Amino acid sequence: MKRLITIMLASACFFVLNAQEKSEDIRTITVDDAVILAADNNISLKRQKINLDTLERRNKTSWNGVIPSASVSAGFELPLEKSDPSPMNPNPADYTYNISASISLRITPSLYTSIKDARLKYESGKTSYEEAVRQIELNVRKLFYSLLYTKESINLQKRNMETARLRYENNRDKYNRGQLSELDLLQSQYSYESQRPAIESAEISYQNNLASFKQIMGLSQNEKIELSGSLADTIPPESFSISQTVEDLPSVKKIKASIEQQKNSLLATRLSAYGPTLSASYSYGKAGSNHTKDFSDMSTTGNKISLGVSIPLDGYIPWSSGAQSVINQKANLKDLELQLENEKTSAELNLQNSIKNILQKQSQMELLDRNVEIAQKAYDMTLTAYNHGSRDLLTLQNSADSLLRAKTDRESHIYNLICAVLDLENTLGIPFGSLGDNK
Repeated sequence: MKRLITIMLASACFFVLNAQEKSEDIRTITVDDAVILAADNNISLKRQKINLDTLERRNKTSWNGVIPSASVSAGFELPLEKSDPSPMNPNPADYTYNISASISLRITPSLYTSIKDARLKYESGKTSYEEAVRQIELNVRKLFYSLLYTKESINLQKRNMETARLRYENNRDKYNRGQLSELDLLQSQYSYESQRPAIESAEISYQNNLASFKQIMGLSQNEKIELSGSLADTIPPESFSISQTVEDLPSVKKIKASIEQQKNSLLATRLSAYGPTLSASYSYGKAGSNHTKDFSDMSTTGNKISLGVSIPLDGYIPWSSGAQSVINQKANLKDLELQLENEKTSAELNLQNSIKNILQKQSQMELLDRNVEIAQKAYDMTLTAYNHGSRDLLTLQNSADSLLRAKTDRESHIYNLICAVLDLENTLGIPFGSLGDNK
């Protein structure tokens, strides 16, 4: 008997310790934790960073076009047959050798534009990387709050189902005592069991979204996580102010940067079509043979400086390739300027609509809270009346459905409000969570 008790106690301790280990393996993640994990582990951002590093290296070394090109060459010649002496060459060499060096510099009109182009592309790359980081953060935050909403919706449905189960068991007891008809019992049973498929479907959707959430954060699918937070704690403030102008918007700045690159490209095309190219070189060489005693005895084979300039003339012909390239670049620049004008108009309109949408959703929060209070009170009164026999089961079920719908609508509205604020912050290019922060 003592041995049996000992085994039971050991088993109990094992299960307790195992449960504790499992609970410790669950990783609690807040929305800020999720953002940090995604920034550190997301594969897409890592690829963007590699591209940015490449543009940075090109920018730092874009001046290498002014570095002269230098080369050194050497040669050795050994005749397979020895030359016979002659009056002109009484002592022919057994072998000969030579060494030469040259340095050249070529300065093209596009040197300035290529350096500027590298800088502009690097700045554009930084902007693109920052946009990618913000997009990842936006996706993470939306998915985090979507999971919170889905989880809360599932909890509401489960609580509603649990209430229906208790009602069914109570009705079953009444039926067994002969106090309830079989029809009412079947209705309460259907009301309880019919909720299970919707809950199971919602749980599958939650697990699928949770898997995507882990992937975007770079976590293993086997790692167990638990989300920390609630939608109610994330409701945006009722009032906020926007100091950004249309000129400050990232979308407008992006087109402005494209215009700067296009202007530089137009200048490069013009210089290529009309600008002169300067070249300079210096070469020096020495040659010797088996008769050469030292370096001073070697003969000089080359010691010269050359300067040159070339001016393209094709650009001055209207139908030439160079002239047409300039015309096309001008057209591209004009198109970007029109895009900028259109973006400013569209951005201002979108900002106004976004702000109105947020203000409207905020004004509806009080009404939704009131709807939940009314639905809760109506359900409580209907439940009391049902217990006293003055209301039928169908009326009670309709009241329960109205309460669930009111609570779900409020949670959905909060989630949509949070997403609307996140989208506006992303449009403005301000840190997420700062809109309405008047600290």
